Amino acid sequence: MKKCSYCGKEYPDTATVCDIDAHPLVEPNAPAPPRREYKRLPGRGMQVEGNRWLAVSRALCTVWLARDHLLLVSRTGYTERYKRFYFRDIQAIIIRKTATAFVWNIVLAIFALASVLLAVEVSDLVARLILSFLGGLFAFLVLLSLWRGPTCVTHIRTAVQTEQLAAWNRMRAARKGLGLIRPQLLEAQGEFSMPDLRARLEDQILRQTQPSAAQTL
Repeated sequence: MKKCSYCGKEYPDTATVCDIDAHPLVEPNAPAPPRREYKRLPGRGMQVEGNRWLAVSRALCTVWLARDHLLLVSRTGYTERYKRFYFRDIQAIIIRKTATAFVWNIVLAIFALASVLLAVEVSDLVARLILSFLGGLFAFLVLLSLWRGPTCVTHIRTAVQTEQLAAWNRMRAARKGLGLIRPQLLEAQGEFSMPDLRARLEDQILRQTQPSAAQTL
């Protein structure tokens, strides 16, 4: 037996649509649709190509978690680019704290204070309202930046490439995202002891320095 997806009326298996409302018929015991493969990870940011002030292009970047890899999505207008990083190939995720948020907080706080002081000094009501609004807006941006936390630059490294994860441009989002993918990384690569990890790093450094040493000879 089949049921109407809208009114619930039952029909024989040979029927395809409901005679009353023309909605499609479904099987009551049909399997549930498969779960989505990807899960959105915290954070989003702009990937800038070229100079920061004269950028060639700006792409909105997000990071998605799959069963065996990370998916980096870069969206520019109606175009999307995808890069996959399989957990077995990831060598390092490097998070470096920056002072960008601290500098912008100081600048915005100065603008907020200046707007409030000017609003107190002027006598025109319209100008006072405008300056008060600007001061409140700058103060709100400072509080929002403080809530989001300090900024950072995050890179993901494999054997063949090093890619910036622009979506993880805040320490809070980067740490939370790293905590979410840590179980998959340990499952794919296993957990290394400190001596094993030190030996792997020394071997990698040695292999990287050997070509340069051969060139000097």
